[in-house]
Amino acid sequence: MRILVIRAEEGRIVEKEYVEGDLAEVAKKVAAKALEEWDPETSDFVVLRDQRDVEIPPELVNPKNFDVFREFNLRREKTEEGTQAVITVPLYTISFDNISIGDEAFIEKKIYLIVPSVIEEIDVLFEQLAADITSPQAQPEGIEEV
Repeated sequence: MRILVIRAEEGRIVEKEYVEGDLAEVAKKVAAKALEEWDPETSDFVVLRDQRDVEIPPELVNPKNFDVFREFNLRREKTEEGTQAVITVPLYTISFDNISIGDEAFIEKKIYLIVPSVIEEIDVLFEQLAADITSPQAQPEGIEEV
């Protein structure tokens, strides 16, 4: 499987690479790499396994992409705008430079996002997600870094 590994820092994509392999095994390798950079005195080290539903623009649902999408549970869902094609994509987020602001809330400074590469148009959405997660604008109001 082709895997996209994205490193985001403070709202920017600073590294992006494609690797071949098993998603979980790639996540383990990236976690080991991130562990080398982790400062246990200032940050938690968190690996999250998740999945995201991604709406597919109608122009991308074509015979060329159909088999790829089917691998990610392609289905039709009703939305306020009408019927939309949706896929579910598994992913891992590795946070190794963050600030804890509560029981389950973090300000993420640096992360790796590991996700199967579906097609280029969807890879771009995950790049934006990684940038958004680490964006200073994503920090809750009233929280100031010291």
